[in-house]
Amino acid sequence: MRAIAIAVLALAAAAATPATGPEQPAPAGEREFRAAWLTFAAPAQGSSEAQTSDLRQQAREKALTHMETAAAAEPDNPTYQASLAYVSLTAGKHARAKQAVDRAIQLKGDDPLLYVLRGQAEAALALTGPNDAGERIGPALEAFDRAAQLDPKNALPLILGAGAALDVGRNDLALPLTKGSLARPRAVLYRLWVPFDLHPDRLRSINAWRYVQYGAWVEMVAPCQELSEALLRMGEEKMAKEDLAAAEADFRDALKLGRMVGEGDPSLFITTHIAINMMEDAYARLLGVAKAKESREAERWAGELGVLQVGRTELYGALQIYAKEVADSPPETAEELLSLEAKHVERTMLGIGLKPPADQEKVPADPPK
Repeated sequence: MRAIAIAVLALAAAAATPATGPEQPAPAGEREFRAAWLTFAAPAQGSSEAQTSDLRQQAREKALTHMETAAAAEPDNPTYQASLAYVSLTAGKHARAKQAVDRAIQLKGDDPLLYVLRGQAEAALALTGPNDAGERIGPALEAFDRAAQLDPKNALPLILGAGAALDVGRNDLALPLTKGSLARPRAVLYRLWVPFDLHPDRLRSINAWRYVQYGAWVEMVAPCQELSEALLRMGEEKMAKEDLAAAEADFRDALKLGRMVGEGDPSLFITTHIAINMMEDAYARLLGVAKAKESREAERWAGELGVLQVGRTELYGALQIYAKEVADSPPETAEELLSLEAKHVERTMLGIGLKPPADQEKVPADPPK
């Protein structure tokens, strides 16, 4: 996964020179807001090898200073408060993140992403406390539940809640949330409040936007992988006890999670790649069950594994074509960029048995400041 993630995030990388924003006059809050995101994305302007964890952390901490200034300049702006919460989370300032997102919720309480951010902040605070994180995960799960209520067709808030429960060893809470997520139509990834025109050079702007936004999306998908791995472990334990039917049920749920990632909105190279890996692991376990049962389904699962291998190769080829198209004719909006990516990804999706979102809803637009 690391190779394709780096490729996606570095497609339009330029030489490592200082980035500057648009020259037109802007209010202090907006100037600092844009400066914060440019600073956050500064590692994207160098080579992928230069994107060390130390440099990324330094960029986040510098971005946090700019975002604090923006929020102070316009304390009633929910976009600045919510963005401050996200940057604080990435910088490891979890208490500050909770404070900022609580303020954003006061200003605009009907946004599920705000409750997702609150859940992430509460979960991080539970993990950094004493050794009773499992007993203190309640506020995080309440926040994710509120996000799920506000966005009832989206599986993502429940997946994030399940992942938070799993992180503190509360499998008893994680499993029902996972089952609930699988009953929802699909997972829709939330978009951060990052302007698409951060730099006068369109390729640099695309690179900065993609670095920030795709980084957030990868973090949102990570709990899906963790839950899938937990289901696979549960199934393997049941196989060891020769409870093949129960093991197969767990493996099928893991497969559903993989498909949910692959069929999520928007259609992305990175999520399709992650889905291929998740589905491959599930198919391999299902193949083992079929062999143990001496079932003819073994041929089916072996065939599916072969299809995924072909799909992975096709996905890498499509990524190179997509990168050239972006470089030759950089899209002017985030919607155009995502639409172009979906066009290249969905051929692979169809080839491996995934269904692109029908009547695809638009990913939430950047909210007005």
